[in-house]
Amino acid sequence: MKKLLKEILKEVTPTEKEHKKEKEIADNIVKRLKKFEVKPILVGSLAKGTDVRDDKDIDIFIMFPKDLSREDLEKKGLDIGKKIFKEMNIRYEIDYAEHPYIRGVYDGYRIEIVPCYETKEPRSSVDRTPYHTQYVRRKLMRNPRLKDEIRLLKQFMKGINVYGAEAKVQGFSGYLAELLCINYGSFMNVLKAVSEWNFGECIDPEDLWRDKSTLKYFFTNANLIIVDPVDRNRNAAAAVSRQKLAEFIVASAEFLKSPQREFFFPQEEKLPDKKELLNRMKARGTKLIAVKFEHERINPNILYSQLRKTKKAIKKSIEEFGFQILKSDLWTDEISNSLILFDFEVFSLPRVKHHLGPPIDKAVKEQENFLEKYKKYKPYIKEGRWVVDTKREFTLVEELIPRILEERRGFGKNLRKVGVEVLKGEELLKIEDDNFLKFMNRFLTPL
Repeated sequence: MKKLLKEILKEVTPTEKEHKKEKEIADNIVKRLKKFEVKPILVGSLAKGTDVRDDKDIDIFIMFPKDLSREDLEKKGLDIGKKIFKEMNIRYEIDYAEHPYIRGVYDGYRIEIVPCYETKEPRSSVDRTPYHTQYVRRKLMRNPRLKDEIRLLKQFMKGINVYGAEAKVQGFSGYLAELLCINYGSFMNVLKAVSEWNFGECIDPEDLWRDKSTLKYFFTNANLIIVDPVDRNRNAAAAVSRQKLAEFIVASAEFLKSPQREFFFPQEEKLPDKKELLNRMKARGTKLIAVKFEHERINPNILYSQLRKTKKAIKKSIEEFGFQILKSDLWTDEISNSLILFDFEVFSLPRVKHHLGPPIDKAVKEQENFLEKYKKYKPYIKEGRWVVDTKREFTLVEELIPRILEERRGFGKNLRKVGVEVLKGEELLKIEDDNFLKFMNRFLTPL
């Protein structure tokens, strides 16, 4: 175990040369920002010394006085960011957190310039970030060994695909990985603790809450609760989905049983054979139908959120008509094509259906209304309530989906008016995209 972790750590720790280059780029940007009479501060893993090799992110926040209006903060922040990137010949784009910021790529490094307020009482979520950096750095000064433990945990999370709080992943942020190592003391201790977690686990690293039992009522419906040490009213794990939490718990237990390099560096996924995928489709005995959207480029954070919202809306409409979905998922190339895939367990229904009315001990008026409304269907009593046998509007799910796409009720804002196409079964394999075929390979598990 020690030998394995030592080898992994050597691979994921940036070299002195890499650190020097990162620092030069960051210092160059900070120097340019100071000309605008703002307070720039380097934040994130680079500032804390917990960055992983090939994780080339340089995050710089520009702090504004707390009395500046939100509108002015956003405008000045964007204007300054644009000027800096233009000076450095960096192609940039506007991204969005709680408010807009500038991002771009320079010499292989992803650079973000984010405006925030200089205040101890955060007015927006990004205002906490400088304090996150201060908190972690303070802890690491007391225990420098934790830097290596954090790097191991981050790479482990990357290897099992639970790293990243963005909408695409819905997993663990770098800050969350740091908090876990600080709280439990080492990478191995984190995995030992996580392997025994339950859904709704509560962790308060700085004991900011006297009564821990109240946390689940304050942070309602949270899959995991980790109290932010710099803000007792914030759940630092709010972005973690139930799926990613489950994957982390299981992977932690499996690694402890059988430590393998593949947990940190999984083997590259092979491109599947289309004939094999087609055979799997036929073997399932289900019906595969996808809703494919063609759109202009949408910010990935917005796109994934809207795809999930749209998937939920379509699923709800389908199930309202009695069809049953075995499983569903979404895929996007993050450029112009996105797709929501459904695997139907029940895709054909009889023409007749039961429609339940009120129990016979309900108010007489309610019963009379039902009997009047459905009198042509000849209501009868079954197991103590009124029932009618009515005619289904749709007996095949293929007939229902065009109606759903025509109405687009509950769809994500950016997907309501874009081009859409319905693909069935082997039509899906006509999509020429290697990443999509790999997605299909994961979706169509062999029987």
